[in-house]
Amino acid sequence: MTKPPSIARFEMLYWPAVVLGWLNSALNWRTSQAALDANPMLANVHWFLPVSAAVGALISIAIWFFIARKASVVAKWIQVVFAGLGAIGILTGIYTLVSGKAPSALAVVVVIVANVLYVAAATMLFKPDAKEWFGEGLDEDDSETLA
Repeated sequence: MTKPPSIARFEMLYWPAVVLGWLNSALNWRTSQAALDANPMLANVHWFLPVSAAVGALISIAIWFFIARKASVVAKWIQVVFAGLGAIGILTGIYTLVSGKAPSALAVVVVIVANVLYVAAATMLFKPDAKEWFGEGLDEDDSETLA
């Protein structure tokens, strides 16, 4: 089956969200490292931040691969859960901006935009052509004709 338009739109929204997330990590690297250094239990764990960034990148790539290339329903629902967390991140970011508690307004705006794109990407997974991509909503008769 060729990739449906909704999955192509998913990719067009997903990758900018991921790249903005990586940009946000870069913008907050020093702050995150300072927070780790301030914790006596984590002060000497200098490998933690780069390993966390690498694992996050691998997870993002794996989710994309299993949704856009392998049509995995499990990956779809993992993406939906992460998008739900992203929606909470949007609300938290807006609150942080409005309350004036943001140490860096740019970083918060980047998070908000990334999460909006991430949630929008997840909505593409519920379009009728995406459901067909994932093999959802097919009757027994329909699934036999596709085989």
